[in-house]
Amino acid sequence: MFHAVTPGKDFAQACKQGAFGKAHSVFERALNVELAEGGLLTMLCGGADVFSASCVATAPAGYWESQVKPGDNVIFTPDIMYVENVPVVGKISAANLWEKLSGAEIYALGKPAYTELLALCKELEEYLYASGRSETFPSPPLCDFNPVDFIGLGSGLTPSGDDFLAGMLHGMRFLESLYGRKCPCLPYIADSIRRNLHRTGSISRHFLHYALKGEWGRNTENFLVALVSGAKKKLYEAANAKLAWGASSGADEMRGCLFGIRESVSYLRALQETAPP
Repeated sequence: MFHAVTPGKDFAQACKQGAFGKAHSVFERALNVELAEGGLLTMLCGGADVFSASCVATAPAGYWESQVKPGDNVIFTPDIMYVENVPVVGKISAANLWEKLSGAEIYALGKPAYTELLALCKELEEYLYASGRSETFPSPPLCDFNPVDFIGLGSGLTPSGDDFLAGMLHGMRFLESLYGRKCPCLPYIADSIRRNLHRTGSISRHFLHYALKGEWGRNTENFLVALVSGAKKKLYEAANAKLAWGASSGADEMRGCLFGIRESVSYLRALQETAPP
């Protein structure tokens, strides 16, 4: 039996309460379980990223594909995950819980100058373009941005447009917490995405649901924190960790993060420049 390494807070809470579902989709590094009461929980292999509704276990890459098929019954208890009544992952309650930084913790981070942050965003966008891993998305100003055009855009279980939107929400919410200032476009963008989630598939809806709640994964948080820290080595290590996830999902989400940050910073900068002396 494998051991849980790092569960997210929502995953741990579901196990604490006890949950039942069926295997929804199985990949080399992930098993998605659709719960009877709705929603997904994700069990990941060793070394994978983690977010609120997932758990990293010591299982090797490829294990889920070889041992679990869609429709298999899955039960979560406080300590053990069972697949077809066979204990597969244990020590869930003893694992090291992961929670994203709170708004107060983000606000306490060092705040780079707007010009410095904009320059870093441009540098990283060029790095992403050179990597060939991410789609090139149109980037109108937020006042002209229509998120509905992106929902379900592209192929795959999490289309590139959905990954971009999730990243954009992450970047904007992170910047709001960092500077303690609200972006007036964000409620409209979030509401437009929420009302049009039916345009994409169930796995993308799951990730966008969490993005709308202001929840991101550990690798995304590492990237955002490194970006505002200004430490180039740490930043590119975090960027490469994001690039390694999926065929293009990590890169598309990161491009969305940079777009959301760039546009939010531009708005805050304009407010600063037009404020009365």
